Amino acid sequence: MSELGMRLKAAREEKGYSLEELQTVTKIQKRYLTAIEEGDFSRLPGDFYARAFVKRYADAVGIDPEKLFEEHSDELPQPKREPAELPPRASRSKPKIMKKKTKFAALVPTLFAVIFITAIAVGIWAFGQRDGAEEPAGIPREEQQGTSEMDIPENNIDENEENEENTNGENDPDADNNNDEPENANDEEEEEPAPEQSLEFEEAQGNNAIYTLSNTDDFEVRLEFSGDSWLQLTNGAGESLHMQTHSAGDEEEFDFSGEEQIEFNLGHTPTVDIYINDELLEYELEVTRQYVTVNFEPLEQED
Repeated sequence: MSELGMRLKAAREEKGYSLEELQTVTKIQKRYLTAIEEGDFSRLPGDFYARAFVKRYADAVGIDPEKLFEEHSDELPQPKREPAELPPRASRSKPKIMKKKTKFAALVPTLFAVIFITAIAVGIWAFGQRDGAEEPAGIPREEQQGTSEMDIPENNIDENEENEENTNGENDPDADNNNDEPENANDEEEEEPAPEQSLEFEEAQGNNAIYTLSNTDDFEVRLEFSGDSWLQLTNGAGESLHMQTHSAGDEEEFDFSGEEQIEFNLGHTPTVDIYINDELLEYELEVTRQYVTVNFEPLEQED
């Protein structure tokens, strides 16, 4: 039996608690309490549970957990990773949203090109009509009316035919290029949707419901209160991050993206709604006083 286990056991016996009574107070199974007293932490679910269970045991028998951790740090299992300092919400980078170019925006250059070419063609046609309508100077109107159609100079006919060919746009190199733009706009690939997160219930240990959050790099929590309830938030290292009594209408927000585990200690479950990344957590246990443990497995860790 370790010094830590003997110290806890002595404090329990001094309080007059049996293991069964201590199990009711701490909500920790008797076999885990026995393992703590014997110093066999390998029988506990994991390193994070070991520190959390010892902290809860110490609180129940009146020992300061922080002082206990400091004096017996060599006996307690250490977490795999130091808890990262929570970054401010404003400093977190958000994924950039790429705006897809609409078909109408892609057609705008083509429309301007068509209008420009049409305006040039109309101007050339109007200029040709004006030149053909001018009367030859110095010839009386009667003689002009008597002139047959065969007297029109051939140079004017050739000029008009060239103008008409230009209006058709057959020799305009921009016409083919502009027609290709709408097709290219349709070839743009659509953005792939972001993967949906997974928030799954794993098991229940007494009044402690254990969940796993995966398929996401974010662990943002929002709590909404519809009535009075006591709330404590503890990370996997057993550190208390929040402890307060709340009333109806209260709302709290946290960013736990740097944590591996968060435990919610709820004094009155029916008055507390827990949203994780805007997804409402469904309570599996229908009890008023309960613990909710969420283990976080971010995408980068899964890879």
